[in-house]
Amino acid sequence: MQSTFWSKFKWFFERILEFKKKAYPLSTLGARLILFGSPMTLIAIKVIFPPKFIIQGFEFTSNEISLISILPILVGCYLIHHELALSARNTARVIITGLPGVSSVFPTGLLSKSEQKLSRETVELSAPDSDIDLLIERYNAELCVDLFKRFVLQDGCQKLYIGGLARVPFLVAYGAFLRNVSNIVLFDKVHRDGNWRLLNDENQAVEFLNISDLPKPNENGDVGLAVAFSTVINAGQLPASLQKHTKILRPSITGERNLILNQENLQHISGSLARMIDALSQSSEVKLIHLFLSVQSSLAIEIGRRYQEGTHKKWVIHNFNANDHCYDWAVKLSNSGLSSFHLNGDINQ
Repeated sequence: MQSTFWSKFKWFFERILEFKKKAYPLSTLGARLILFGSPMTLIAIKVIFPPKFIIQGFEFTSNEISLISILPILVGCYLIHHELALSARNTARVIITGLPGVSSVFPTGLLSKSEQKLSRETVELSAPDSDIDLLIERYNAELCVDLFKRFVLQDGCQKLYIGGLARVPFLVAYGAFLRNVSNIVLFDKVHRDGNWRLLNDENQAVEFLNISDLPKPNENGDVGLAVAFSTVINAGQLPASLQKHTKILRPSITGERNLILNQENLQHISGSLARMIDALSQSSEVKLIHLFLSVQSSLAIEIGRRYQEGTHKKWVIHNFNANDHCYDWAVKLSNSGLSSFHLNGDINQ
């Protein structure tokens, strides 16, 4: 898919602005004021005007110059102290871990130089996949204590960096923690080289294909949406009772594990999915909406941010078992937290 000239120019201009940002603008100004004021303490000035001028001349000794120079020095010291010592640490960092071999160390290199110095301590949300019931219990405990509000977003947090690798159902669930939070910066681990990166590439405007018709619920009121972005999803992999009641959504370009590398595009895709969920939720026949998501981690988190208790029917998010080529467990998401979910008489038992 080709981009417009304007989108390319906008992306390039934004990268230039980001590159040109100073790490410590106030400290830089403060240092310059100190350098400006310091030499004045070591010199004397004598000015003589031409004959018959109203003022014949004036002279400052080094002591008198020192009094003049002290103001820029004091202001410079204050600016440096204010930025480095008194500035609020208003950037929060969160990393979600859970898959084997994934480092729990936050990729600090994604932050600007000033953010590296002023950001808060990293909060790690660990979701190892060894005991699903234990993970559900931990998530509900974090929800109960309002983890994000009290320990991540407190004291005037202005920006949140969040990313990681864990099972999709828990990434979606943690995204639901952030439904009403703005200024979130998502990052992903790139499958090709294993490096973490921000989603600041050019917007390729990836869309869903063929979203005009929505699936009908089965006799129990269950209906499904499957997003096949990272890998192909076949109907035969779905639980039997949902195979004819699930819409498989494919991207407008060839899918891959890190398909979307632009945060605006990520928000657009999650918004499109949310509108489909809105439409399904308006049907009195729909009781539960099942999600089968083959997507990158950042998109799973962003989808979770779209969950609306009271507007949406409850979500059931399924986990894919690559070894058995089926969805082997699922969790149900509600405002009160997570619960284990089983399809009676079906593959999820």
